[in-house]
Amino acid sequence: MKYLDNYKLFEDKKTKTEEEIEKFKKDFGTELDPKFEVEQIKLLRKAFQYFNKKFIKNKIHKIKLEDLGGVHGRWKDTPKKKHMTLNPSIFKFKKEFENGINDVPYQEFVIVHEIGHCVDHVEKVSFSKKWQAISGWKKCDRDEVIPDGYDRYIEKRPGREKAGHKKSNWVYKEGSNFCRKYSSRNPREDFADSFAFAVFKVYTKFKDDGGKEKLNIVKKVLCEID
Repeated sequence: MKYLDNYKLFEDKKTKTEEEIEKFKKDFGTELDPKFEVEQIKLLRKAFQYFNKKFIKNKIHKIKLEDLGGVHGRWKDTPKKKHMTLNPSIFKFKKEFENGINDVPYQEFVIVHEIGHCVDHVEKVSFSKKWQAISGWKKCDRDEVIPDGYDRYIEKRPGREKAGHKKSNWVYKEGSNFCRKYSSRNPREDFADSFAFAVFKVYTKFKDDGGKEKLNIVKKVLCEID
């Protein structure tokens, strides 16, 4: 009888998970990896609810769970697939945002950051000359010498090999303002971070004229989708 009871509990939990996955698909048009647990789905829902449902629905076709090493999330956009991949490790974080920002749970920040990549691919913000001009973004092969007056992001954190080469193939003007160091990797991360900090209303991250210009652009996008 004990084994039967345990089996029944397992079946009930599985049914609840399936129900949450189906409801998420109905609400947002997003298919979830069956490996997601109920509490993880609740966190995803919380992040998605920062946005107007009419805008976010059907924008992300699928969210997958996959071990990405030290990488927290990844966005893939092709004509037929718009997939977000999240590292299951992010759901185990107990801390607030890594820079000590109050009231910004890191799990939610990562998800909203990945949604920012989705928005960027739809709105083409970081692809624009206007956005790239703020920090003076220029493509620069990893083996090329950095032009005078420019700097390049180099990844130094362990476990980040799956994110790609340590050296960015973009450079930016020295002294440019970014929300955090990782934002200076390339224009895409610059926008996704700016987007996430704006969603959480951490406006102190946007400093000097360049930072304020980025914030105004992101706010305009958020107004258009709210």
